[in-house]
Amino acid sequence: MPAIENTVINRIKTVISSDYSAGFSGYDLSGAGSVVVGDLLAPPVVPCASIIYIDTIESQGRSLGRYSGTMRYQISAFTGGSNVQERIENALNLAADISKSLTSDRSMGLVGTIEDLLVNRTALNGEEYQLEGLGIALLEVQVTFSNQFGV
Repeated sequence: MPAIENTVINRIKTVISSDYSAGFSGYDLSGAGSVVVGDLLAPPVVPCASIIYIDTIESQGRSLGRYSGTMRYQISAFTGGSNVQERIENALNLAADISKSLTSDRSMGLVGTIEDLLVNRTALNGEEYQLEGLGIALLEVQVTFSNQFGV
């Protein structure tokens, strides 16, 4: 059985690998290679998203023999746009689609392990990072969990 962090990162990948054609952005992230685990210096396709693990912080649980914790992940999503406003708006729309996808089932189908999740998001102009013509959505996903062994 994999570590809980691996289970969650793979579940995030599955959940956000969706077709958002009818969503806020109109983008499709369901194709092969559209969502990857690992940091991207430059996106291989646009739109796309990458997921990285940040950390896990644990504490004693509500009862002896249980642990509680919060895992944090970062999703970087890349969109296009012909000007700064369009890039930021496209990135915000994709961030909203991804956030809605994640929060539609806040246990991500891992009932009994995942207690809840929270998504924070922002959008940046990719040109500030030498990524010409791109908008970047950054999402921090905080996943709270409880288990017997703390891993």
